[in-house]
Amino acid sequence: MKTTITITRYFGLFILLIGILLNLKMYFFEEPGTLIYLLLCFFGIILFGLSYLMRINK
Repeated sequence: MKTTITITRYFGLFILLIGILLNLKMYFFEEPGTLIYLLLCFFGIILFGLSYLMRINK
């Protein structure tokens, strides 16, 4: 279970960072906005939060 929590935490952090980088790229290069980047950030936050909730309930 400990490896699952670790994988979930790092994957959530990775997805969050990818979403943030794509959002910054969108603003710097003045590309049209998309909701996908925001959803990536939201999904990363959910995974990161779930990893902490799984740790508390063990």
